[in-house]
Amino acid sequence: MSMPLGKLVNVNPPTPEFLDYRDAEVTFLPLAAVWPYGRADVSGRAIAAKVAGGYTQFRNGDVLVPKITPTFEAARAIVADLETPLGAGTTELHVLRALPGVDARFIAYVTRSLPFLQEGATTLQGVGNLRRVPSDWLTKFPVLITDLEEQHDIADYLDRETNRIDELIAEQRGLIETLRERRDAGWSSLYERAISVGRMIQVRRVLESIVDGPFGSSLTSAHYSDEGARVVRLGNIGINDFRDEDQAFVSLEYAAKLSSHAARPGDVVIAGLGDERWPLGRAAVLPEMGPAIVKADCYRARPNSLVSAQYLAWALSAPASRRQMALLARGATRARLNTSVVREVTIPVPSLEQQTEIVQAGKVDNSRIDALIAESEELIALSQERRVALITAAVTGQFDVRTAA
Repeated sequence: MSMPLGKLVNVNPPTPEFLDYRDAEVTFLPLAAVWPYGRADVSGRAIAAKVAGGYTQFRNGDVLVPKITPTFEAARAIVADLETPLGAGTTELHVLRALPGVDARFIAYVTRSLPFLQEGATTLQGVGNLRRVPSDWLTKFPVLITDLEEQHDIADYLDRETNRIDELIAEQRGLIETLRERRDAGWSSLYERAISVGRMIQVRRVLESIVDGPFGSSLTSAHYSDEGARVVRLGNIGINDFRDEDQAFVSLEYAAKLSSHAARPGDVVIAGLGDERWPLGRAAVLPEMGPAIVKADCYRARPNSLVSAQYLAWALSAPASRRQMALLARGATRARLNTSVVREVTIPVPSLEQQTEIVQAGKVDNSRIDALIAESEELIALSQERRVALITAAVTGQFDVRTAA
């Protein structure tokens, strides 16, 4: 027989002990420190008096559930495993405090199960990226396993099995990193060859034009439509590879109003924002896709007769160019390029014939490594799906963990 979650935990209970810890250190937990699959960085500290108001307060052992989209859907619930008795953090957390006779670890697994995540996503209240899961829905969510001993067994089983999955994922991520380093080494060798047969010149000298996408309210997700002109976004720009999976459109009429940001096949698109996985300044050649415009922080570059589009994308994506752009990038909190910075980057420019040879050699070198990276990324995705399926099956009683192999 199921029981509402609110009968097993207190939802967002008060933590009056904070009054006794005014001058003591407590754990401070911003939302960015709460990661998927039960992991978190709990090293942050704050004086209790300074976080007694305006923050969510919790105890060691509470279950913390992000309330805002898309963090909620990412299964980032954790059991607060703190080095201090108390903690405080973002107000975007729901606190679930297990009642006596309830295993908090089991409750955390329930909040990472598919029914919880899917049903919760339908209850989000608010607009845009400020939609939140309401606390009254949490209290009513049905929990199927209420026996404490069985909860312990399930939590122990899932701790063991999800740790194995985590280890597999970590191995694959390590392999991907090694493969990327090997790819970059080959890329750098070809880049040196380009330097030896060409001359270093600034990118501005090989461009007919370069434009950024429209900023601010000129182009937002509210303008998107089911069809029309493609909107090239950061997610479409891989490392010398156009990624076509993430597709967005605006109406042809609205695209005409943004014609100064239009892009066409053979243009080079350059990423003005990046991270460790998708570096700043990576570039790709735009394939045939019909009418298109670029979004903000995606620069549309049109090469002149000195370089081919394929070579320009290859040279801008090379490790040496990425390092240049990282040094030239501006931004207090997140490195960002602009079109002036891109113009300042220098690349080797050999003859057009030599450019073709170098790009072709790069494709041969990278194709096998890229295929291995793709295999590892697929294995990681499958492992993550298996984790959710296993958790869901266990907490909903679809099999007996005590007899599972």
